[in-house]
Amino acid sequence: MAAMGKHGPQCHVCKHRERAAIDLALARGVSPGALARRYGVGSDSLYRHSRNHLAAQLRAKLIAGPDLDIDLERLRETESQSLLMNLVALRRRLFHSFDVAEENGDSHMVSRIAAQLHRNMELVGKLLGDLNVGHTSVTNVLIQPQYVELRVGLVNALRPFPEAARAVASVLHQIEGKAATDMAADKRQLAGALQ
Repeated sequence: MAAMGKHGPQCHVCKHRERAAIDLALARGVSPGALARRYGVGSDSLYRHSRNHLAAQLRAKLIAGPDLDIDLERLRETESQSLLMNLVALRRRLFHSFDVAEENGDSHMVSRIAAQLHRNMELVGKLLGDLNVGHTSVTNVLIQPQYVELRVGLVNALRPFPEAARAVASVLHQIEGKAATDMAADKRQLAGALQ
């Protein structure tokens, strides 16, 4: 017989040491019969607990999981580093296996391992940004002959209007200065990556 408290019998599931796991399982739709066998609680108790103590909001929160305050940029960085370390470790083992297969004259295995090495190096290249996928082309219009012609034409057309000429020249200098700064930064970044 259940112990009687101030408000009637106490719920067997509420006082169970695995209540959190039971609540989560009930919220996810695990059958009370299966939970009764797993946790040694009567299926009637599980039905009552589910009906009386698992409100819709609590079920939704259990299914959604805990509120996590995750720094996605930091997570992406650490996961990328971990992925890179694992790929490098795997490549070391692949090279060892490659050597063993070559020493034993197993050309079929050499071919299979070479394909895996190729995939490994391709993934490392993509991860490091050394290997671009597809065709990417960036054209700086400021160094194109057509831009130079346009600039000369604008300057000539604005000669009769000195104030407008100064305003346009100022804007052009800003745009060209920013482009020069960006190109210098890209060049330094490329030189650093090659070292």
